[in-house]
Amino acid sequence: MLDYAIYRIAVLLPTLLAVSLAVFLVLHLVPGDPARNAAGPDAEEEDIALIREHYGLDQPLWKQYGTYLVRLSQGDLGESFRSRRPVLDEIMRRLPATMELAGFAMLLAVLVGVGMGVAASMKPNSWVDDAIGALSAFGISVPVFFLGLLLMLLFAARLQWLPPSGRGSWANLVLPVVTLGLPYVATFARVTRSTMLEVLSEDYIRTARAKGLVRRTVIWRHALINAAIPLVTLLGVYFGRLLGGAVIVETIFAWPGLGRYMVDGIIQRDLQVVQGCILFFATAIVVVNLVVDLLYSVLDPRIARG
Repeated sequence: MLDYAIYRIAVLLPTLLAVSLAVFLVLHLVPGDPARNAAGPDAEEEDIALIREHYGLDQPLWKQYGTYLVRLSQGDLGESFRSRRPVLDEIMRRLPATMELAGFAMLLAVLVGVGMGVAASMKPNSWVDDAIGALSAFGISVPVFFLGLLLMLLFAARLQWLPPSGRGSWANLVLPVVTLGLPYVATFARVTRSTMLEVLSEDYIRTARAKGLVRRTVIWRHALINAAIPLVTLLGVYFGRLLGGAVIVETIFAWPGLGRYMVDGIIQRDLQVVQGCILFFATAIVVVNLVVDLLYSVLDPRIARG
Protein backbone atom coordinates (compact mmCIF):
# COMPACT_ATOMS: atom_id res chain seq x y z
CA MET A 1 0.00 0.00 0.00
CA LEU A 2 2.79 2.45 0.95
CA ASP A 3 4.82 1.62 -2.17
CA TYR A 4 1.74 2.13 -4.32
CA ALA A 5 1.08 5.52 -2.70
CA ILE A 6 4.70 6.63 -3.22
CA TYR A 7 4.55 5.60 -6.88
CA ARG A 8 1.33 7.54 -7.47
CA ILE A 9 2.73 10.64 -5.76
CA ALA A 10 5.92 10.41 -7.86
CA VAL A 11 3.81 10.53 -11.03
CA LEU A 12 2.00 13.66 -9.82
CA LEU A 13 4.84 16.17 -10.31
CA PRO A 14 5.60 15.34 -13.99
CA THR A 15 1.89 15.55 -14.73
CA LEU A 16 1.61 19.02 -13.22
CA LEU A 17 4.79 20.11 -15.01
CA ALA A 18 3.32 19.01 -18.35
CA VAL A 19 0.07 20.84 -17.58
CA SER A 20 1.95 24.04 -16.68
CA LEU A 21 3.93 23.90 -19.93
CA ALA A 22 0.80 23.28 -22.04
CA VAL A 23 -1.14 26.11 -20.40
CA PHE A 24 1.81 28.51 -20.67
CA LEU A 25 2.37 27.84 -24.37
CA VAL A 26 -1.30 27.98 -25.35
CA LEU A 27 -1.94 31.28 -23.56
CA HIS A 28 1.25 32.94 -24.81
CA LEU A 29 0.76 31.85 -28.42
CA VAL A 30 -2.81 33.18 -28.62
CA PRO A 31 -2.91 36.31 -30.83
CA GLY A 32 -3.07 39.63 -28.99
CA ASP A 33 -0.91 41.75 -26.70
CA PRO A 34 -1.73 41.30 -22.99
CA ALA A 35 0.36 44.35 -22.10
CA ARG A 36 -1.72 46.55 -24.41
CA ASN A 37 -4.93 45.12 -22.97
CA ALA A 38 -3.70 45.80 -19.44
CA ALA A 39 -2.68 49.36 -20.28
CA GLY A 40 -5.97 50.24 -21.95
CA PRO A 41 -6.87 51.47 -25.43
CA ASP A 42 -5.63 55.03 -24.87
CA ALA A 43 -2.24 54.14 -23.36
CA GLU A 44 1.01 55.47 -24.79
CA GLU A 45 3.61 53.12 -26.25
CA GLU A 46 5.99 53.99 -23.43
CA ASP A 47 3.46 52.87 -20.83
CA ILE A 48 2.87 49.61 -22.70
CA ALA A 49 6.62 49.00 -22.89
CA LEU A 50 6.91 49.53 -19.13
CA ILE A 51 4.18 46.97 -18.50
CA ARG A 52 5.92 44.45 -20.77
CA GLU A 53 9.17 44.99 -18.90
CA HIS A 54 7.48 44.76 -15.49
CA TYR A 55 5.88 41.40 -16.27
CA GLY A 56 8.79 40.07 -18.31
CA LEU A 57 6.76 39.92 -21.52
CA ASP A 58 9.69 41.37 -23.48
CA GLN A 59 11.83 38.31 -22.68
CA PRO A 60 12.14 35.21 -24.90
CA LEU A 61 9.43 32.63 -24.36
CA TRP A 62 11.78 30.04 -22.86
CA LYS A 63 13.04 32.57 -20.34
CA GLN A 64 9.50 33.59 -19.41
CA TYR A 65 8.64 29.94 -18.76
CA GLY A 66 11.77 29.46 -16.64
CA THR A 67 10.86 32.48 -14.53
CA TYR A 68 7.31 31.16 -14.27
CA LEU A 69 8.56 27.79 -12.95
CA VAL A 70 10.83 29.48 -10.39
CA ARG A 71 7.88 31.48 -9.10
CA LEU A 72 5.67 28.38 -9.04
CA SER A 73 8.23 26.56 -6.91
CA GLN A 74 7.90 29.41 -4.40
CA GLY A 75 4.10 29.30 -4.42
CA ASP A 76 3.81 32.46 -6.52
CA LEU A 77 1.18 32.38 -9.29
CA GLY A 78 1.95 35.88 -10.44
CA GLU A 79 0.14 39.19 -10.28
CA SER A 80 -3.05 40.15 -12.08
CA PHE A 81 -2.55 42.59 -14.97
CA ARG A 82 -5.78 44.38 -14.07
CA SER A 83 -6.07 44.47 -10.29
CA ARG A 84 -2.32 44.23 -9.55
CA ARG A 85 -3.21 41.79 -6.77
CA PRO A 86 -1.46 38.40 -6.28
CA VAL A 87 -3.39 35.71 -8.17
CA LEU A 88 -2.93 33.18 -5.35
CA ASP A 89 -4.56 35.55 -2.85
CA GLU A 90 -7.53 36.02 -5.17
CA ILE A 91 -7.82 32.25 -5.69
CA MET A 92 -7.77 31.61 -1.94
CA ARG A 93 -10.40 34.29 -1.43
CA ARG A 94 -12.75 32.80 -4.03
CA LEU A 95 -11.99 29.12 -3.38
CA PRO A 96 -14.56 28.65 -0.54
CA ALA A 97 -17.39 29.72 -2.86
CA THR A 98 -16.37 27.24 -5.57
CA MET A 99 -15.80 24.39 -3.11
CA GLU A 100 -19.17 25.09 -1.50
CA LEU A 101 -20.89 24.89 -4.86
CA ALA A 102 -19.00 21.82 -6.11
CA GLY A 103 -19.22 20.04 -2.74
CA PHE A 104 -22.97 20.36 -2.41
CA ALA A 105 -23.46 19.44 -6.07
CA MET A 106 -21.39 16.26 -5.60
CA LEU A 107 -23.25 15.46 -2.38
CA LEU A 108 -26.54 15.84 -4.24
CA ALA A 109 -25.29 13.61 -7.04
CA VAL A 110 -24.09 10.86 -4.69
CA LEU A 111 -27.01 10.78 -2.27
CA VAL A 112 -29.85 11.16 -4.77
CA GLY A 113 -28.16 9.31 -7.64
CA VAL A 114 -27.09 6.28 -5.60
CA GLY A 115 -30.49 6.15 -3.91
CA MET A 116 -32.28 6.20 -7.26
CA GLY A 117 -29.94 3.56 -8.67
CA VAL A 118 -30.49 1.22 -5.71
CA ALA A 119 -34.26 1.70 -5.95
CA ALA A 120 -34.20 0.90 -9.67
CA SER A 121 -32.04 -2.22 -9.14
CA MET A 122 -34.39 -3.58 -6.49
CA LYS A 123 -37.33 -3.46 -8.94
CA PRO A 124 -35.87 -3.95 -12.43
CA ASN A 125 -38.18 -3.52 -15.43
CA SER A 126 -40.91 -2.06 -13.23
CA TRP A 127 -42.57 1.36 -13.44
CA VAL A 128 -40.11 2.59 -10.80
CA ASP A 129 -37.20 1.50 -12.96
CA ASP A 130 -38.74 3.11 -16.05
CA ALA A 131 -39.44 6.41 -14.24
CA ILE A 132 -35.90 6.61 -12.86
CA GLY A 133 -34.51 5.78 -16.30
CA ALA A 134 -36.56 8.58 -17.87
CA LEU A 135 -35.39 11.07 -15.25
CA SER A 136 -31.81 9.97 -15.77
CA ALA A 137 -32.07 10.41 -19.54
CA PHE A 138 -33.47 13.92 -19.01
CA GLY A 139 -30.68 14.87 -16.60
CA ILE A 140 -27.94 13.67 -18.93
CA SER A 141 -29.35 15.19 -22.12
CA VAL A 142 -30.16 18.75 -20.93
CA PRO A 143 -27.21 21.19 -21.28
CA VAL A 144 -26.11 22.88 -18.07
CA PHE A 145 -26.54 26.43 -19.35
CA PHE A 146 -30.08 25.70 -20.59
CA LEU A 147 -31.04 23.99 -17.33
CA GLY A 148 -29.71 26.92 -15.30
CA LEU A 149 -31.65 29.48 -17.32
CA LEU A 150 -34.78 27.30 -17.18
CA LEU A 151 -34.61 26.95 -13.39
CA MET A 152 -33.92 30.65 -13.01
CA LEU A 153 -36.91 31.55 -15.19
CA LEU A 154 -39.26 29.20 -13.33
CA PHE A 155 -38.25 29.46 -9.67
CA ALA A 156 -36.77 32.98 -9.59
CA ALA A 157 -38.63 35.01 -12.20
CA ARG A 158 -42.03 33.28 -12.40
CA LEU A 159 -42.63 31.79 -8.93
CA GLN A 160 -40.17 34.08 -7.09
CA TRP A 161 -39.34 31.33 -4.58
CA LEU A 162 -35.57 31.64 -4.86
CA PRO A 163 -33.09 34.44 -5.60
CA PRO A 164 -31.77 34.43 -9.18
CA SER A 165 -28.12 35.16 -8.42
CA GLY A 166 -25.49 35.99 -5.81
CA ARG A 167 -24.17 34.20 -2.74
CA GLY A 168 -25.33 34.60 0.84
CA SER A 169 -28.01 32.36 2.32
CA TRP A 170 -28.94 28.74 1.61
CA ALA A 171 -31.59 29.99 -0.82
CA ASN A 172 -28.87 31.36 -3.11
CA LEU A 173 -27.29 27.91 -3.17
CA VAL A 174 -30.30 25.89 -4.34
CA LEU A 175 -30.50 26.83 -8.03
CA PRO A 176 -26.77 26.64 -8.85
CA VAL A 177 -26.33 23.37 -6.93
CA VAL A 178 -29.28 21.71 -8.70
CA THR A 179 -28.08 23.04 -12.06
CA LEU A 180 -24.55 21.73 -11.52
CA GLY A 181 -25.46 18.45 -9.81
CA LEU A 182 -28.48 17.19 -11.75
CA PRO A 183 -26.54 15.69 -14.71
CA TYR A 184 -24.38 13.75 -12.26
CA VAL A 185 -27.42 12.54 -10.32
CA ALA A 186 -28.50 10.89 -13.56
CA THR A 187 -25.08 9.36 -14.19
CA PHE A 188 -24.73 7.99 -10.65
CA ALA A 189 -28.24 6.53 -10.87
CA ARG A 190 -27.50 4.67 -14.13
CA VAL A 191 -24.12 3.34 -13.02
CA THR A 192 -25.44 2.30 -9.58
CA ARG A 193 -28.37 0.45 -11.16
CA SER A 194 -26.24 -1.53 -13.62
CA THR A 195 -23.55 -2.33 -11.04
CA MET A 196 -26.06 -3.36 -8.39
CA LEU A 197 -27.88 -5.68 -10.79
CA GLU A 198 -24.57 -7.38 -11.53
CA VAL A 199 -23.63 -7.69 -7.86
CA LEU A 200 -27.08 -8.92 -6.78
CA SER A 201 -26.70 -11.93 -9.07
CA GLU A 202 -23.49 -13.08 -7.36
CA ASP A 203 -23.36 -16.28 -5.28
CA TYR A 204 -22.40 -14.56 -2.01
CA ILE A 205 -25.53 -12.42 -2.19
CA ARG A 206 -27.70 -15.52 -2.59
CA THR A 207 -25.84 -17.07 0.34
CA ALA A 208 -26.48 -14.00 2.49
CA ARG A 209 -30.17 -14.18 1.66
CA ALA A 210 -30.25 -17.91 2.37
CA LYS A 211 -28.83 -17.21 5.85
CA GLY A 212 -31.92 -15.16 6.56
CA LEU A 213 -30.34 -11.71 6.53
CA VAL A 214 -32.75 -8.81 6.22
CA ARG A 215 -33.06 -7.54 2.66
CA ARG A 216 -31.99 -4.05 3.70
CA THR A 217 -28.80 -5.44 5.24
CA VAL A 218 -28.02 -7.44 2.12
CA ILE A 219 -28.50 -4.39 -0.11
CA TRP A 220 -26.71 -1.71 1.87
CA ARG A 221 -23.99 -3.69 3.72
CA HIS A 222 -23.06 -6.33 1.18
CA ALA A 223 -24.15 -5.45 -2.33
CA LEU A 224 -23.56 -1.69 -2.32
CA ILE A 225 -20.10 -1.92 -0.74
CA ASN A 226 -18.98 -4.36 -3.41
CA ALA A 227 -20.44 -2.11 -6.09
CA ALA A 228 -18.54 0.90 -4.75
CA ILE A 229 -15.44 0.81 -7.00
CA PRO A 230 -17.22 2.11 -10.15
CA LEU A 231 -18.86 4.79 -8.00
CA VAL A 232 -15.49 5.85 -6.58
CA THR A 233 -14.25 6.05 -10.18
CA LEU A 234 -17.10 8.41 -10.98
CA LEU A 235 -16.23 10.57 -7.99
CA GLY A 236 -12.72 11.10 -9.32
CA VAL A 237 -13.70 11.60 -12.95
CA TYR A 238 -16.65 13.88 -12.33
CA PHE A 239 -14.93 16.07 -9.77
CA GLY A 240 -12.95 17.58 -12.62
CA ARG A 241 -16.09 17.96 -14.71
CA LEU A 242 -17.83 19.61 -11.77
CA LEU A 243 -15.09 22.21 -11.64
CA GLY A 244 -15.42 22.74 -15.37
CA GLY A 245 -19.19 23.01 -15.08
CA ALA A 246 -18.80 25.44 -12.21
CA VAL A 247 -17.27 27.92 -14.67
CA ILE A 248 -20.58 28.03 -16.58
CA VAL A 249 -22.84 27.86 -13.52
CA GLU A 250 -20.94 30.58 -11.65
CA THR A 251 -21.25 32.84 -14.68
CA ILE A 252 -25.00 32.23 -15.03
CA PHE A 253 -25.80 32.78 -11.36
CA ALA A 254 -23.15 35.48 -10.67
CA TRP A 255 -21.53 33.17 -8.14
CA PRO A 256 -18.29 34.75 -6.84
CA GLY A 257 -16.05 31.72 -7.28
CA LEU A 258 -12.97 30.66 -9.22
CA GLY A 259 -14.90 29.89 -12.39
CA ARG A 260 -16.23 33.42 -12.71
CA TYR A 261 -12.80 34.81 -11.83
CA MET A 262 -11.24 32.78 -14.64
CA VAL A 263 -13.91 33.85 -17.16
CA ASP A 264 -13.24 37.49 -16.29
CA GLY A 265 -9.53 36.83 -16.80
CA ILE A 266 -10.18 35.28 -20.22
CA ILE A 267 -12.35 38.22 -21.31
CA GLN A 268 -9.71 40.72 -20.16
CA ARG A 269 -6.86 38.51 -21.46
CA ASP A 270 -5.24 38.56 -18.04
CA LEU A 271 -2.69 35.79 -18.59
CA GLN A 272 -1.58 35.50 -14.98
CA VAL A 273 -5.14 34.99 -13.77
CA VAL A 274 -6.00 32.40 -16.43
CA GLN A 275 -2.73 30.51 -15.91
CA GLY A 276 -3.16 30.48 -12.15
CA CYS A 277 -6.78 29.31 -12.25
CA ILE A 278 -6.16 26.53 -14.80
CA LEU A 279 -3.10 25.28 -12.94
CA PHE A 280 -5.04 25.34 -9.65
CA PHE A 281 -7.92 23.38 -11.22
CA ALA A 282 -5.46 20.88 -12.72
CA THR A 283 -3.72 20.40 -9.38
CA ALA A 284 -7.04 19.80 -7.63
CA ILE A 285 -8.08 17.24 -10.25
CA VAL A 286 -4.73 15.39 -10.10
CA VAL A 287 -4.82 15.28 -6.28
CA VAL A 288 -8.41 14.00 -6.26
CA ASN A 289 -7.51 11.29 -8.78
CA LEU A 290 -4.59 10.33 -6.53
CA VAL A 291 -6.95 10.00 -3.57
CA VAL A 292 -9.33 7.92 -5.71
CA ASP A 293 -6.50 5.58 -6.72
CA LEU A 294 -5.57 5.13 -3.08
CA LEU A 295 -9.21 4.41 -2.24
CA TYR A 296 -9.15 1.70 -4.90
CA SER A 297 -6.38 -0.07 -3.04
CA VAL A 298 -8.41 0.16 0.18
CA LEU A 299 -11.59 -1.20 -1.40
CA ASP A 300 -9.72 -3.85 -3.39
CA PRO A 301 -6.16 -4.64 -2.15
CA ARG A 302 -5.47 -6.58 -5.35
CA ILE A 303 -5.09 -3.24 -7.18
CA ALA A 304 -2.23 -2.15 -4.92
CA ARG A 305 -0.53 -5.52 -5.24
CA GLY A 306 -0.84 -5.38 -9.01
